[in-house]
Amino acid sequence: MGRRIRYSRPKAALPEKLLEFLCTRFSYLSRDEWIKHLAAGHLSVVSASDSNAVTTSGEYVLRQNDEIYFNPPRELEPDVDEYIHVVHEDDAVIVCVKNGNLPVAEGGRYSGNTLVGLLERRDAVSFVSEKYSAARQKRDRTREEDGDAGVSVHKVPASYYPIHRLDKETTGLVVLAKQLAAARALSTQFEKQSERITAQLSKRTDPAGDGLSTAVFEKLLAEEKVVTKVYVAVLAGAAPEGADFVMCDRIGLLFDSLWNEGDTEDAKKHNKLKKLKMACFPVNLKENPKRHGRPAASRVRIISSDKKLGVSVARVDILTGRTHQIRIHCAQLGYPVLGDKLYETTTPGVAGGCCAVPDDTYIARAKGNEGLVSAAAPRLRVKRHLLHAAVLSFLHPITGSV
Repeated sequence: MGRRIRYSRPKAALPEKLLEFLCTRFSYLSRDEWIKHLAAGHLSVVSASDSNAVTTSGEYVLRQNDEIYFNPPRELEPDVDEYIHVVHEDDAVIVCVKNGNLPVAEGGRYSGNTLVGLLERRDAVSFVSEKYSAARQKRDRTREEDGDAGVSVHKVPASYYPIHRLDKETTGLVVLAKQLAAARALSTQFEKQSERITAQLSKRTDPAGDGLSTAVFEKLLAEEKVVTKVYVAVLAGAAPEGADFVMCDRIGLLFDSLWNEGDTEDAKKHNKLKKLKMACFPVNLKENPKRHGRPAASRVRIISSDKKLGVSVARVDILTGRTHQIRIHCAQLGYPVLGDKLYETTTPGVAGGCCAVPDDTYIARAKGNEGLVSAAAPRLRVKRHLLHAAVLSFLHPITGSV
């Protein structure tokens, strides 16, 4: 199972060769590693002007709408945990509990070692097995009158369409569609709700430049919602037990804000992963006059807290689903998700200090196996961030039931 990328560049940008594009766009692999992939034949480019023209040269100058195919052997991808617990499955959707070492879909260093890839391989094995079983049953029939009446019709293995994504290290519930029509219906549910709530948040926060009270958050949460998501997180730091925090900091790309503000030196520290890292921006107009980021709202409720261990357990309800929203809002609160390799706080226990670590620090942490020790919880070492998607509800795209 390979990856396909349609090449596009701004009109003002200079032409670039395939190798240069790969090194710049996908910096999770070094230049030498990309050269090895090219030499091994794992990459090819199909010309936009002639589908029969295929090249594998790193010196090829890319043209608009060329299609780049990357198909490395699965053994070259990082190992993943292949255990999947299926909560519900029918012809239209599948709901799984994802483990903490499995991406939902392709991206970065992962192509086939994903939840989508595992499900497709599962179906392929089942499909072949069923065909073999049916053929054997047919062969063993001895009575001519049986004909083919008893041979079942076997379905083609399903395609899987992720409707929403959990980070690779986040565990919990995720829904995927098995039909294109179901995918469109579910995506519409998620998108329309997001648009409606974003508009409500903007209306309530933009004029005054303030956050939301707990009462207002509860009101928005209680309104008719098609999609509901609830998470449980272990946080670094002993927060006050029973406390409720409503976070409304806007969320957007870190690199873009640094670059646009002219902070080029700091931007260089985040250039390799500029499409990955997010940041918090004040909801207050005076502090954020350019309105960096998009509206976001999370409620963090501290369920339990242990000062001796230096950790808290929190329930997190979200009104929006921005990239890394919970991890960023918890770090901004002063209590990062325990084990988070990307987001930290400079003000433990005090709001306002969320920061993303430099690229090289994150890459070293992601490749390491020893786990992280938080200054707030020095007695604990964890290998991944402790965030779990505990509740997920939506309307079934075919039956309409919740």
